[in-house]
Amino acid sequence: MFHNKNIYFYLRIISAFLLLHNSSIFAQNVYDTAIVDTVAIKYRKGFVVDDFIQMTKVDTSFFRAFKNLKMFPHISNNEIEIFDKEWSEVGRITRNANHFSNGIEGWIEITKEKTNGKVYKKNGTHKYFTAEMYDKVFFEKGTFPVNNNVKNSYSQEKMKGLSTKDKYYEKLKTFMFSPGTKIKGVPFIGKKLDIFSERMKKYYDFTIKETFFRDTVPCYKFSCTKKQDVTNNKVTITRLITFYDRRTMKIIARSYALKDITPLFSFNMSMFIELNYDFDEYLPVTIKYNGEWDVPFKKGERIKFEMRCSEYRITEN
Repeated sequence: MFHNKNIYFYLRIISAFLLLHNSSIFAQNVYDTAIVDTVAIKYRKGFVVDDFIQMTKVDTSFFRAFKNLKMFPHISNNEIEIFDKEWSEVGRITRNANHFSNGIEGWIEITKEKTNGKVYKKNGTHKYFTAEMYDKVFFEKGTFPVNNNVKNSYSQEKMKGLSTKDKYYEKLKTFMFSPGTKIKGVPFIGKKLDIFSERMKKYYDFTIKETFFRDTVPCYKFSCTKKQDVTNNKVTITRLITFYDRRTMKIIARSYALKDITPLFSFNMSMFIELNYDFDEYLPVTIKYNGEWDVPFKKGERIKFEMRCSEYRITEN
């Protein structure tokens, strides 16, 4: 039996997931050498779908990029928009910030913030959970340890011994950094997130297309999209698209879309993340989120946010 309080928090996690996210092993006659995640691997000319599924499953680039947000000094421009049920704006936060790091510790200085509407409570805390999670993920207070060590693709840690809140955040991290993986402990939809399993693959069309990202970068576009004749209740992830630079096989960007209606909650969300590759590292340059969710007897949220990062620098020692 699920209590309404737990249902509410589960959906908050699903909503907050889209606050970040993740790709190589094949064999044939002709090989090139490339960097797909953080280690050198071999890839063949003439990919098939299973190659890209494997790349997505073992990818570490988005996990590494998230860690590099704290490791590498940079500036960010941020905007959060909050809407009512009719998608009329009721609040907005515009924020500029400097992100500092000496390679061991990091800290953030908000240089400018402007608010419009009721976005904070009287005690100064966030009125909306998605905005609160945005700050928790991207604007940690005080000084905090930094490192960008990533050896393997992210996998959900054991829950035993973790506090209730830490369990929630562990599910969130798995959701963010290991797309297409089953999430333990999320009612109704946990198994449906494992889109590369034999059980779920039959509901999706998997395609590879040669195209150009932003009309300039030659890339492979690997798309996982719900089949048109599949009913909505069969899947939760409706779209997962990854762009690979054809020249290097480095990931350029990824977009996601999730939608579901269960007896306990409903949500409809999308996210887009764009990476640059500088200083031999993956660095986020654009993170966009657009989502809405509702829980019975609770006030739902409809929020958009965009974070743009630039002027990355080597860590200050």
